Amino acid sequence: MSKRLPQRDAHGFKVKKVVLDSHRKIEGNGVSIFEEESQGASYIKDYVHGLRRVTPYYFTFLTHCKERWQDRKLIEVFKSEFRMKPFSYYYNAIANGEVKLNDQVANVDSVLRNGDLISHRIHRHEPPVTLDEIEIAYEDDEITVINKPSGIPVHPTGRYRHNSITMIMKQEMGTIAHTCNRLDRLTSGIMFLGKTAMKTAKMVQQIKERNVGKVYIAKCKGKFPLGLQVVDKPLLTIDPRLTFNLVDLEDGKEAKTLFRRISYDTKDNTSIVKCMPLTGRTHQIRVHLQFIGYPIANDPVYSSPYVWGLTLGKGFLHKENPGYLKEVSERSEKIGKTKQSTSWYYPEESGELLLEEGCEVCGSELYSDPGVNDLILWLHAYRYYSHEQSWDYSTKMPKWSIEGHHREMMKLAIEEAKKCDHTETAFNVGCIITDENGEIISRGYSREFEGNTHAEQCALMKLDYKLPPGSILYTTMEPCSERLSGNKPCVNRIIDLKGEVITVFVGVVEPKKFIADNTGKRQLEDAGVNYLHIDGYEDEILALATR
Repeated sequence: MSKRLPQRDAHGFKVKKVVLDSHRKIEGNGVSIFEEESQGASYIKDYVHGLRRVTPYYFTFLTHCKERWQDRKLIEVFKSEFRMKPFSYYYNAIANGEVKLNDQVANVDSVLRNGDLISHRIHRHEPPVTLDEIEIAYEDDEITVINKPSGIPVHPTGRYRHNSITMIMKQEMGTIAHTCNRLDRLTSGIMFLGKTAMKTAKMVQQIKERNVGKVYIAKCKGKFPLGLQVVDKPLLTIDPRLTFNLVDLEDGKEAKTLFRRISYDTKDNTSIVKCMPLTGRTHQIRVHLQFIGYPIANDPVYSSPYVWGLTLGKGFLHKENPGYLKEVSERSEKIGKTKQSTSWYYPEESGELLLEEGCEVCGSELYSDPGVNDLILWLHAYRYYSHEQSWDYSTKMPKWSIEGHHREMMKLAIEEAKKCDHTETAFNVGCIITDENGEIISRGYSREFEGNTHAEQCALMKLDYKLPPGSILYTTMEPCSERLSGNKPCVNRIIDLKGEVITVFVGVVEPKKFIADNTGKRQLEDAGVNYLHIDGYEDEILALATR
């Protein structure tokens, strides 16, 4: 007997069996599971609190028995795999005949077999998520590249369904999104959504085979060390319900991440750090940063003083201290229920909490609105690129990484550009250089010194090309990688400093008016210098540059 081929949609994607099952009529209800959900759920945009809410609705959970569930009691699987509701709820639901196996009422002694369909109809309450828009970074006939907001899960999971990226795009943009890469709910940044099965499969395969480079931006506790930092520590999922991961030198899976400091802020003792994961383990960047003592500053899991205590889990190996792990796990279980979340940056409790009252319709437990520790994580997927150089996508820098000091420095660089004398053959550019603590140590502007001197060149000349380690250079336009006059390009001048400048911030990429192929960015990054764009000043900078 030939194997039955999977059903596919118009774009070549497999249609999951549970999707087909959801279009069957509900016994005694006259509508299908899909119709009941669609008629009941709708968005409410709460602009006062900046939250996207979903009205409560009836929903029937459908799932087929996973391999690891086979030959186990249904009640045991609910206890170990599902965290959305307390165990007492699941026990009562099964005992009262509200859970079905293959359309037949199940009981607490029911055992799962291969292929079993589990169904459970509930009155569903979703947590609100941020109202931040889903930005389209790139789109063609085969793929959509988005800038995912923080705090929104990629696809329906746990307590979230309509408040997920794929459902929001489907209902508000009319886009059927098939994800190619994964980001945690709290992580923002680059996501690829395939429009065709062939393109999606190709992208997924590239990522799976590690043929894709990834660059993330994080804001961490403390003064991150200079130079390339390599963390090569295997990771193990300790509790799948909490998605709780730790370093495990014996049983963990291979995990390696490279880190470079971008800048340090003395005001709040935080560092902006470039993170380059070479493997793709769950919470890899977050756990590696925690392990070396620089956790993401507002991480409600891995920088929580309540969960970890004063050490915040630095260097923690759970097998060497199982008692501490038990305490950490127990405290983690309370977050979002009897304890609000905390983080190193926001140590005061602020977050979702289980309320005393229940739903008037179904009696389900209700929660308070999420707080600052629940909605935003300072971790952003900034850039993904093909090692084969066939594609390269990036987003704007996240606001939390450049607001304040960095923008002020770019504004001062613009003021320097205003000092340039008139010319029709060169750009007017301004430059500011700071030390690692953000103090200005030099300024410069185009043609400040005799000859066709560039802004970066002038600022470096004032320092006699001797800068303190960790210095940062702000320039209104991209440093030149080629000089038609024969002078040394500014990119080479920066590279020759051998790491004294760790980051170059630019206000706009140099137009291809004088140099057809400016390779400055690639050269700087190859030399270990961070190259980043501060957006929002392009029009002003270009007007000054060519006045």
